[in-house]
Amino acid sequence: MSRRREFNLTSLITGMLIGAGFVVVQERFKRLNPELSFGHMRIKRALDRTLLAARKQGVIPLDPDHRYIVFSDHHKGSRDRADDFWQCEKTYLAALDHYFEKDYTLIILGDAEELWKEPPQNVMEAYANVLQSEARFHPQRHIRIHGNHDNLWEDKGMVKQYLDPFFPEINVKSGMVFQFIDERSVGGEIFLVHGHQGTLDADFLDFFPPLVMPYFRYIQYLNNLGRVTPAQDDNLRAEHDTKMYRWASNRRKLIFIAGHTHRPVWSSTTQVEKLTWQLQSLLGMEPGKRPEDYEVRVSSLIKEIELHQGDPSFVADTIKTKPCYFNTGCCRFSDGSITGIELEHDVIRLIKWDQQAGENRRTLLDQASLSVIFAIL
Repeated sequence: MSRRREFNLTSLITGMLIGAGFVVVQERFKRLNPELSFGHMRIKRALDRTLLAARKQGVIPLDPDHRYIVFSDHHKGSRDRADDFWQCEKTYLAALDHYFEKDYTLIILGDAEELWKEPPQNVMEAYANVLQSEARFHPQRHIRIHGNHDNLWEDKGMVKQYLDPFFPEINVKSGMVFQFIDERSVGGEIFLVHGHQGTLDADFLDFFPPLVMPYFRYIQYLNNLGRVTPAQDDNLRAEHDTKMYRWASNRRKLIFIAGHTHRPVWSSTTQVEKLTWQLQSLLGMEPGKRPEDYEVRVSSLIKEIELHQGDPSFVADTIKTKPCYFNTGCCRFSDGSITGIELEHDVIRLIKWDQQAGENRRTLLDQASLSVIFAIL
């Protein structure tokens, strides 16, 4: 006969103290050496695996006339109130027309479809026009990498059923590597991946078959569980970007391009950080060395920073000194704008597309020479 278990207050308190102690030690350890924290080590191992796998699939040399446009995080839904893409649809279609005419290769860097909340059939029917516009680039000028919200495309059967009608015999990748070398033999690797690797969903829930995951996600959303991600929480954006930067900064001659956090990052810094540094530089000038338009420039920078204080980019980050990490941003900003990264010849650019007075507008946010970046790295 089994003994009846009795409630033991001492054991309960002891267990709670041990658990609390573990959290305190972990947080203390994280502050002393962030790169050895559990979260950072998970991301490091996952990105290492993905980079190795991408290299094994074959490094792609960038020829002198290459032209690539990288977009991510569309989250195309079913055109209901939960759909995050519909307000950017016109802008995105205009951008696709531009890049198709200019002979760019289209790279979709993950989370193109929102398959956590929607069955794939609903999404493909709702945005058949957008998929057909993307299909113009296929197969010679089309590369597709899956993310966490569209990880159903890891399943070849699902790809054949839902993507093949638009993109026949498409091969959806987990990551890819470009090799860049200029005429002076200066260069290195450009690693592209969605950026969710090493997170809770990617690491601990990876044993779920891709076909089962949408149902699990649906339960999560119904119960409001697991909904705090870097794409939804400003501080998590900054923390995750920092982890990805630290991983990239420890690799030699590597430029890392990701998505996932929905926030544009240029040369390891956000646009708001750059504006703040420009303002600080102006304010620090001696009166005799100030430019003639000093007051106008200061006023303009203050207004632009204030304008962005409410957006996801305005988050305090750790200082980043190596220009190794870039983020595409996303194609689902609430004002209908989208951001992406262009690779053309020796240049990398962060660009923004929006609509002003009914006109489609492409804005260059920043650009730099790949040769110069690799020389620094």
